[in-house]
Amino acid sequence: VKQWRMYEPVVVEAGDSPDLVAPITALTYQSICDLDSHNPLLDQQVAEWQAVVEGEHPAVADANPHHRAEAARLRSHARMLIAGSGDHEKLLSILHPNGRRLIERIKAAGQFTIVLDECHHLLEMWGYLLRALARELGNDVFLVGLTATPPSEMGEREASLYQELFGRADFEVPTPAVVKEGNLAPYQELAYITAPLQHETAYIAEEKTRFEELLADMMRPDLGTVSFVDWLRNRIFERKTREGVQVDWQRFEIDHPDLALAGLRYCYANQIALPDGARLGEAQRRAPDADDWVALIGDYCVGHLRESADPKDVETWEAIRKSLPSLGYVLTLQGIRAYVSPVDRVLLLSASKGVAAIDILTAESRALGSNLRALLLCDYEVAGSEVVGKLRGVLDAQAGSAALLLRTLLSDQVTASLDPILVTGKTVACSLATATALVSWLVSQSPELKGRLEPSALFSSEVGADGWESVQQITPSTGSWSASFYLPLITRYFEAGRTHCLIGTRGLLGEGWDAESINVLIDLTGVTTTTSVHQMRGRSLRLDPADAHKVADNWDVICVARDHPKGAADYERMVRKHRNYFAITGAGEIESGVGHVDQRLSPFGPPVDDVVSTVNRDVIERSAHRDQIYALWRIGEPYRNLPTQTVRIRAQRALGVSVRRLDGSTPGGLAPRLVKTRAVAGTGVGVIATLITVAAGQDLLAVGLGGLFVAGGVGWAAQSMRTYANRLGPSSSLDDLAAAVADAMIATGLIDSRLTAAAVRVAAQPDGYYRCYLEGATLEDSNVFATALDELLAPIQSPRWIIPRYVSAPPRNLLSGVRLLAGRFGNNRVGTAVVYHGVPALLGANKSRVQAFEIAWRRHVSAGKALFQDDPRAQAIIQLQRGEDPFAVTTQMRTLWE
Repeated sequence: VKQWRMYEPVVVEAGDSPDLVAPITALTYQSICDLDSHNPLLDQQVAEWQAVVEGEHPAVADANPHHRAEAARLRSHARMLIAGSGDHEKLLSILHPNGRRLIERIKAAGQFTIVLDECHHLLEMWGYLLRALARELGNDVFLVGLTATPPSEMGEREASLYQELFGRADFEVPTPAVVKEGNLAPYQELAYITAPLQHETAYIAEEKTRFEELLADMMRPDLGTVSFVDWLRNRIFERKTREGVQVDWQRFEIDHPDLALAGLRYCYANQIALPDGARLGEAQRRAPDADDWVALIGDYCVGHLRESADPKDVETWEAIRKSLPSLGYVLTLQGIRAYVSPVDRVLLLSASKGVAAIDILTAESRALGSNLRALLLCDYEVAGSEVVGKLRGVLDAQAGSAALLLRTLLSDQVTASLDPILVTGKTVACSLATATALVSWLVSQSPELKGRLEPSALFSSEVGADGWESVQQITPSTGSWSASFYLPLITRYFEAGRTHCLIGTRGLLGEGWDAESINVLIDLTGVTTTTSVHQMRGRSLRLDPADAHKVADNWDVICVARDHPKGAADYERMVRKHRNYFAITGAGEIESGVGHVDQRLSPFGPPVDDVVSTVNRDVIERSAHRDQIYALWRIGEPYRNLPTQTVRIRAQRALGVSVRRLDGSTPGGLAPRLVKTRAVAGTGVGVIATLITVAAGQDLLAVGLGGLFVAGGVGWAAQSMRTYANRLGPSSSLDDLAAAVADAMIATGLIDSRLTAAAVRVAAQPDGYYRCYLEGATLEDSNVFATALDELLAPIQSPRWIIPRYVSAPPRNLLSGVRLLAGRFGNNRVGTAVVYHGVPALLGANKSRVQAFEIAWRRHVSAGKALFQDDPRAQAIIQLQRGEDPFAVTTQMRTLWE
């Protein structure tokens, strides 16, 4: 209502009264969704449910507290039974009279529009009530839902209800589009990776020993009646059903994705040959982590031990069950269930994150000076006794809290000079020096506070010995002190630059609170949902009237313990945060996933330690280059508003000169047709000169002149061929390979027929990769294309079809140029080297697709005929080249927004 009234001129009045007298009324969901706790229908439903469960009708109200708790649980269940019944009249009847009266007013008003903000909150009772309300109002109601969370991010039940109420989204606008339109501030995503402090590392090392002991036990050959190693071999390599039928790898991967991934990582780490049909992608090229081991062990427990009554297997089950809880897992009859492990908690709450926050704020302060406006978000204000639990002595009693973060910042001279203030739903705290200035300013803004505000210790005196004496809270001696009163005041204090740093919780400052000047956000929370991530980032993206070229730096701080199998848990949280979030990369592309932080970061695990230090140094440096980031966004320029799947490719050895590039031309290069012309012209001139001199009776001169002209023409052409071929780089071959894939997929209807091979884009990246994608393709089509190209470049494992590619290294001298030229005249092959590629699975699914691929291959890449896997020649080639990677190709699948 406040924001509505800020618009001028005031044309339509807005109010917040449930009498609906104003044309625009703003209400909470609870104003309607307020259930009558003493409704007879609920009592009846509770009694019926108790009768079913217990076979009797005990009193709903009972003096016994256990009975009261059970009655409350049954009453809640009864509400859900009524809500899910589909009987909207019955559901509306259990509303509180105030809610029912509000609905009657809406019905009486005739046509009504209901705008539902944050409509993804269609959980449990509210969603069912909204459906009942829509049915009750019929065609007289128009529902408009606003949300930043698409149905794909909801649970199955919520997504179904969402679809029923709203159908397909009428309009979707991603954050980058709003930035490009100039309605949000440009931003960059940055991350600072820390390591546990020394005492934390010592604890993690002890936990690692426990994990290693478990794995050592699992590898014992005498474990159970069937050893874990034998079971693993049978499950990953044999994959036979109870009837003895082998399941192909693709089917196995679909049915058991976690187990398949863990199995391939096990093979990779131990240099074991892969199962037939399997291939290593970016996700598989790393050692198994804790979750991988648990997937393998869990399959062994459920698939073998649980089904066996042999005492040896029972004993093995029990030993595994007792070992898992201390590692953060529980073994049940349904499998192994994970919860927050001690190691995960140490990483999440590590004191190293406070140190990292100091480093970040120091760098940002150096870059922005007095313009710095930083917001640091934590999960909670102060830690309860259950937060640290058994980790006392390892973690501070206030680990992970906003209060401890404030104390940490006050311990450093630079960050203390920023006058950080802690603001939560019930507390305002800062240093004593900051408190003096803040109290004086608050009194000037609200004179009624005069004489009532005094700083006092945030914690009791016995805690002060730990350094808490530096943290003072501000509270009035009399009267109320609510966030609704002090938060607007402190926000103005912050916007005016009297403090440069606010510390708060995501519950208060992470959603619905605005401060236009925020240009640094440091996320220290453990939240990973798409909704929460967008909401928190939204705090820093507001346009600032005082800074026309504002750029927001959004930071994650994560802690990684590389030596522990569960040491990447905090990194995995960051991956989940960025999975569906688009941001600018250092190359000016807009990409989702951790790659937009730094392309050396993979979604499948943290980088090695020396890369971590380099990444930290580089992101700190990037934080100072706001002008460059602003320019990279190219605000106001056209955009397609299309997410596109891409494959990033790096070949560490030359991919070879391809046919298409020798038959066609390249921008800025010499057309090979001219090269051929030079060779033919030189030869022709030589022949003519020979004939003329022979006619003149000069045979010796004829041979000399003819040979000279022929040699000159061929040499000229060969030198031109060498110059031209040397201009070709890896991108040239990638362009040809990608064009063949695209052409074949278009011809076979696998992607939109309106696309052409001309839509293939190969862009050089600053880190030595090339990004390849289909410009203008839908996300689905671009994903099909990128996956196929990735398969084409992968080492041969067990493809259905293979196809040869004849290549030659770029000529190093005139002689090799002559050889290359001779090869082009002699046949349609380039050089004598041949490399075999596996035909992508979709294109190798049937003979007609293979034939289409052969045609495209010959057009764009090389001569060659595809060979089926049963062909003896194919079998020999696959056996000889299986697993070999002649060009040392590394690929990464990434999503761009165009």
